[in-house]
Amino acid sequence: MKYLIYTIFSCLVILAIGACNTEEDLSPVSQNSYIKIIQGKGTDAPLSVNEFNGGLLIVSNSTIRGNSSNKIRILRTDLNGTVINGSDKYFPEGLNQAWNVKDVIVIENQRIVLGGTVGNNNESLFFLELNAQLDSVKSGFYSSDMENYDLTGISYDETSSKIYFGGSEWNDSERYTLYGQLNASDLSIDQTYTTSKAKALPSTPILEDATGGLIWAYNTGNSELVRSPNRSMQQIDDIDALSFDDSENILSKKLIKTQEGKIVILGELDNKKEEQRMLFFYEVFSAADPVIFGEKGENRLNGAKKIENGYLVAGSTEVIGQEGGSHLDFYLSRRGPNGGESFSNSFGSDEDEELHDAVMINDQIYSIGSTEIGIENTLLLIKTDKFGRLVN
Repeated sequence: MKYLIYTIFSCLVILAIGACNTEEDLSPVSQNSYIKIIQGKGTDAPLSVNEFNGGLLIVSNSTIRGNSSNKIRILRTDLNGTVINGSDKYFPEGLNQAWNVKDVIVIENQRIVLGGTVGNNNESLFFLELNAQLDSVKSGFYSSDMENYDLTGISYDETSSKIYFGGSEWNDSERYTLYGQLNASDLSIDQTYTTSKAKALPSTPILEDATGGLIWAYNTGNSELVRSPNRSMQQIDDIDALSFDDSENILSKKLIKTQEGKIVILGELDNKKEEQRMLFFYEVFSAADPVIFGEKGENRLNGAKKIENGYLVAGSTEVIGQEGGSHLDFYLSRRGPNGGESFSNSFGSDEDEELHDAVMINDQIYSIGSTEIGIENTLLLIKTDKFGRLVN
């Protein structure tokens, strides 16, 4: 199903040439609209949206005008997309460093913890805690004798009050998969574990399975799932080479663990039968076939989140114009508990637009997207009902 947003996106096209540069110019008016422009101090690369204290918590990587260093933009809005006073902030504050956020968790609906990399060459990992007012409370850093780092995910364990993180560290001659834990009280490093198996550098978060082992995916030639029996990371076993019928160039992007302990993986692949880039949903340790889905164009997965009785998938799909050429449209899909389709919608204008993440609150879906306005990639908030229909 495809919705064309003629009224709003005609304004976005005007915005692109600088004649319409305030959200008050949107039609219908912004406070009643299913789309909200949330312009910042530069160009945005949205990462995530989560429910927080009855509203939304939005996190984006951002480049501020006149500053080449990447910053982290964090803001809170109400459910209409109106920014709560004083809650649109950039980090690090007062430092001329490049920070790139990779993941964010919310603890007890009060504590916000972000993780990512520091420096243009990813010279270390950072962990930053904010309070509900988005004030910096504490921070922690990790580095070793390696030169480069990546972070693929963080998670919180209520029982141990530990924050677990996964990623990789490397230099010109050595590469290690990295797994560690922080003391949630002060973000200090408690323990870290590494392995030198180069092909197992993760492309997804590292998750604990039902028996205490660690599982993650990597992309080298083709995607594969691997497992370490324990947190020491001294043994890594290949458990599932992702090989699907009529598919190649499989790319694992998201690994999700449900409350029931089920682990699912989502990503992209080239479907040889359809001759296009598609998305897939696959349950680990099951005999089920993967669910392959997407629109008629080339599809891209940016965000995936577990919701009640299923999953939300956010990304983009390619649309070929009547006179040649192509552009990207927003893509939103709700999947059932086994990956079956509840709905899939694409919508947009003649410009490039993408969705990056989505969350469901009270049977409404709030998605963050982006489109180029002038020369800057600009943050958008889009509201749909539980069936993916645009609503005011």
